Amino acid sequence: MKKTFAFLLFLLPAVLFAQESNPEPPKFALVIGNGAYRNLSRLTNPVNDANDMALALEYLGFTVDKLLDSSLEQMENAVTNLKEKLNESKDAYGFFFYAGHGVQSGGENYLIPVNANIPSESYLRNRALSVQIILDDLNEAGNSLNVIVLDACRDNPFGWSRTGSLSRGLAVVGRQPTDSIIVYATSVGQTASDGEGRNGLFTSRLLPNLVTPGLEVSEVFRRTGADVSRESNNRQIPAIYSQFFGTAWLGIRPDETGVIPPAQPFIWQPVITNQGRGRDETQLWSVGALVGTSFAAPLLVGTVSATIAPMRYSFFEIGVDLGLLSGVAEVGYYSVCPFARYSLFLPLAGIGGFFIGAGGGYYIAEFDFPDDNESLRIFALDISTGFRFNNGITVSNTVRSDFSSVSNTLSIGYRFRFRE
Repeated sequence: MKKTFAFLLFLLPAVLFAQESNPEPPKFALVIGNGAYRNLSRLTNPVNDANDMALALEYLGFTVDKLLDSSLEQMENAVTNLKEKLNESKDAYGFFFYAGHGVQSGGENYLIPVNANIPSESYLRNRALSVQIILDDLNEAGNSLNVIVLDACRDNPFGWSRTGSLSRGLAVVGRQPTDSIIVYATSVGQTASDGEGRNGLFTSRLLPNLVTPGLEVSEVFRRTGADVSRESNNRQIPAIYSQFFGTAWLGIRPDETGVIPPAQPFIWQPVITNQGRGRDETQLWSVGALVGTSFAAPLLVGTVSATIAPMRYSFFEIGVDLGLLSGVAEVGYYSVCPFARYSLFLPLAGIGGFFIGAGGGYYIAEFDFPDDNESLRIFALDISTGFRFNNGITVSNTVRSDFSSVSNTLSIGYRFRFRE
């Protein structure tokens, strides 16, 4: 009995060492998807990309922080939090994923927040997130592996860039962290496709490779690069910069004999949101003003209205029309018409969208004749069609009738868009 006990005491350290020789490292990820830009062209897929990437990384065992349509402060705080988590263990794996607008200026890359107001290139440094700052923070964490994926080269969104030093796509990495892999969705100086389906082209090819059991991290990105190049007929070729010379598996790893252990299969359940597509494209919760001219009284029309979007691809509008001038000599005129209207909306990604709606209002008009005054108070129905640009400009045409007369008004104005 004593010999058996002594043998077990001798064996215990060896067992513990065997269990700890290949432990699962702690894994932390930050995933950002920016698509609903307020002052730039909107992007359809980054929010979907971020939602799906977060699901895949959670399946691989990562603790994931996810930001959707985020501000600069939110992005900066999230990067700091990721660094602090990675600081806790030298064995930790870090994963940073970004989908959205990204630009380079003077050889440095910047990720653009959704609320960024950047009137010229000189504002980039203070109003966008520098990729180099992210890389420097991850380098200071000193953990065993960091993967940085930037699906951020969806062409240059700034009109003033033609006179600045901005170039297409992103620039070559400046100071790359040790033990890191940096992946661009496309080559330096080129742009990436936002994709025709739910995801951008690069992310749509990365997701299945990422959750494939037994793939070493370098093989994940090698296969993804080959898939994207083949799918795009070499128009989009991802770029990979590696300072990682070891081997690592982000998910299921083979055992000592090379056999991949059985694992729970990844069941993809896409997160459906109202961002990117659908309701958000209707400029929901907006207020605006338009001015126009009518082909019947009144000649000058001003409109103040607000919209909400109770359903996808549609919006409800309430407002008031104010009219002046009759178009007849010596006849004064003014009118007030509070109205309500429901419209269907057909979005065009990155541009805006068409709308058509019908409604009605209570029409109050006063005619000031030289020898008498007359007033008119009637209900009138209307049909309105037009186009809303993403930057808030709205062009519309409204036909209104009380079944005894018809007025046709062409208007242009601006709408300020709020977010949910």
